[in-house]
Amino acid sequence: MAMTSANNDGHRATRYLCISVTFLDPFFHGLGDEAPEWPPSPMRLAQALVAGARTGYPGRAWSRLREHALGLLSRQPPLIVGPEATRVRRCTYFVPNNQSDVVLDRQERLTSKVAWPHRLQDGETVHYLWVIQSGDEAAAQCLCDMAKYILGLGWGIDQVAATGRILSDREVAALPGRRWQPWRLQRTGSQGWRVPADGFVDDLDKCYRSFVERVYGQPERSYRPHRRPTSFEVVHYLGTTTLPLRSYAAFELPDGVAFRAEDVAKVGAMLRSLTCRLAREDEGAHKFPGGADVYVAGHVEQGTEKTPPRFSYLPLPSIGHEHADGMIRRLLIAEPFGGDGVHAMWAQRRLRNGTLQDDRGNERGVLLDLWRKSSRRVMDLYVGESRCWRSVTPVVLPGFDDGKHEKAESLFLKAVEQAGVPIEALESFALRKAPFWPGAAHPRHYFMPEYMRHFSRWHVEVHFSEPTPGPLSIGVGRHVGLGLFAVSDHTVDQQRASGGAARRR
Repeated sequence: MAMTSANNDGHRATRYLCISVTFLDPFFHGLGDEAPEWPPSPMRLAQALVAGARTGYPGRAWSRLREHALGLLSRQPPLIVGPEATRVRRCTYFVPNNQSDVVLDRQERLTSKVAWPHRLQDGETVHYLWVIQSGDEAAAQCLCDMAKYILGLGWGIDQVAATGRILSDREVAALPGRRWQPWRLQRTGSQGWRVPADGFVDDLDKCYRSFVERVYGQPERSYRPHRRPTSFEVVHYLGTTTLPLRSYAAFELPDGVAFRAEDVAKVGAMLRSLTCRLAREDEGAHKFPGGADVYVAGHVEQGTEKTPPRFSYLPLPSIGHEHADGMIRRLLIAEPFGGDGVHAMWAQRRLRNGTLQDDRGNERGVLLDLWRKSSRRVMDLYVGESRCWRSVTPVVLPGFDDGKHEKAESLFLKAVEQAGVPIEALESFALRKAPFWPGAAHPRHYFMPEYMRHFSRWHVEVHFSEPTPGPLSIGVGRHVGLGLFAVSDHTVDQQRASGGAARRR
């Protein structure tokens, strides 16, 4: 039960623990597992609280209450409120080599360190908010007291001042900045944020003792690597004003195996066929919404206006640089927006090492986990978050436009609604026949299943009013890889000869 208090109207209001961290310099240098991170993860805050409690607390006092209080942080991922931040240019520092515990006879006194910081915009304070459950009031107040001993969050140069307080719903709503909501989803290859899990305090204590004892032996000193924290989970954070995330399973083909982008619908059909076969085998063990015939195979009764929830099979052409060849080497199976990730996790597990077969039964490639170094960069283009998206494969409109641009625009808006994207989320869009991406082709060059061949096809650029997450696919062929979009943050001159002017919403 959440902690509540009576307001003037006699209603019960939720109370929140808020730990606010203010950066003394408007830069944050912390990295996630692989990439620069913003906002700072809740696990960073938990580690900073433990460090402050163990070293800065008066008399280094420790008690069951403080241990219990820190345990509150692992019960739920917090809501994060803070300023926007943009990545600045990478820079290389040369700093004293502090690895004398590894190499005892140091020869090189300096070593390079690459920084890729975020610059904070419109503020320097980040707020972390947890709902206070009934009976945890004293523990929450203890965390407020402990927060003042936090010194840094990120690298050693990311110095901060922190405070803790108890807030009401109204006070939380008044906090300035963007809001990030946690999501527990299956999104292979995309950036996640660490949150503390049960037992993280004991785990951090063991890591610290391991670090202190990493050099041992007298008089000959030896070195053993120290432990790294393991008591954490990974969640995804997304702005509360954007579309919900899409869970997905990601696969990659072996070296030397690839498909032409123009055959994206054929590859999508092969991926769907394999998934359907495995779903039938697991029919008793795994339940799909509406049954596997609908959710996996996509069989819908004629005349159904609203498409029920189902998998989308999205082969990914290789794009991202001027010499990209557009060949398909990676594939996604995506749940609908807001899915809980359970079915994507099933697909990731069951299709791993599965073999694609064409309509003649020929084996065309094995599905592997992502293994190329370039895969993260390519994946980010399809599953990232951005206000501007451009189609990689053509959007198949739900009708024929009769060669009229205005009718094509109206049909595109209909396709947007059918894809589950609110029309009001669009700021502007532009349709044209020429491709936006190196490696893509004119819409007429793509293979179309029989039921789509009489529909109009266009390449489209879309601007949303808020950053929107991928994967994003729109149009009649959105479940088999057609109408697939990729991130494009570059401003485009809407007046250049692009085959059509931008339509503003």
